Amino acid sequence: MAIPLILDTDPGVDDFFCFAMVCAFREVFDLKAVTAMGGNNTTSVTSKNAQRILNLFHCKVPVSYGADSYLTEPFGEPVVSAHGHNGLGEAEIPDPGLPLDPLRAWDKIHEEAEENEGLQLLTVAPLTNVAMALIRYPDLKRKIFGITMMGGSQLVGNVTPYGEANVTHDVFAAEKVFESGIPITMIGLDITSRCVISLDEFEEMSEGLNPKVRSIMRQLIAFRHGEAMHDAVAAAAMADPCFLKFRNAKARIEMASTLSYGRVWLEDTEEETGFRYAYEVDVPAYRKIFAKMISSLEETIR
Repeated sequence: MAIPLILDTDPGVDDFFCFAMVCAFREVFDLKAVTAMGGNNTTSVTSKNAQRILNLFHCKVPVSYGADSYLTEPFGEPVVSAHGHNGLGEAEIPDPGLPLDPLRAWDKIHEEAEENEGLQLLTVAPLTNVAMALIRYPDLKRKIFGITMMGGSQLVGNVTPYGEANVTHDVFAAEKVFESGIPITMIGLDITSRCVISLDEFEEMSEGLNPKVRSIMRQLIAFRHGEAMHDAVAAAAMADPCFLKFRNAKARIEMASTLSYGRVWLEDTEEETGFRYAYEVDVPAYRKIFAKMISSLEETIR
């Protein structure tokens, strides 16, 4: 049975490849909705980007508009160096011109949790939308089966020395989610950074892909200059977790130290804490999952 899923996202170059995973593996994911969050760009941009990507992948799913700021502070400037001025590496993807879902992100999460037993969240953005949902609907924590998140880091950060963006940009939201009791699987930056798909590898595995989709993917991979598409790894972890090894842990977010702000401190334990993190990755196995994604898209997008 496919996983009933909400994708919480801020598209985003690497978010694009996360969408590709979810839309390719339709036998694994029953995508109910996408909730858009600002971060990589404004929420008005990321919500329209989500619609563009879904339309490209022939995936008819509603998009809900999320938070226009973090819980306690405004967004920073759009991350042009990593995502381009349009949030999608300057790739031109047609706007389908569809209206957004009338429900805001937190209300949509609650609605889908009420209607779909076993609903899971895949979060590849700051956790503000999810935190807002938990604040507005205290009973929600008992109705979400689990959260798989791209975020956090133990070894190295990308916005502070040890802080990864999706946690560090809104540590208060992350803390709210971590303390909710919802089972969490963390796919951290120290894992995702190793899962690089080179342009040459992509060219070899995508010869049969729809030319327009292939051209966009090629442009995005080139735009990132050899950096991993982090968010796609979290989707792959849900689709086929066999390429990762996990440990149970007690997790705490650093909020006091300037040097370590946003760091996720993990204390390994044999106990079932409801929190686990990936600590080892089989990169060749991940590449096979990525290639399988491409093959699936070849079948669904002619």
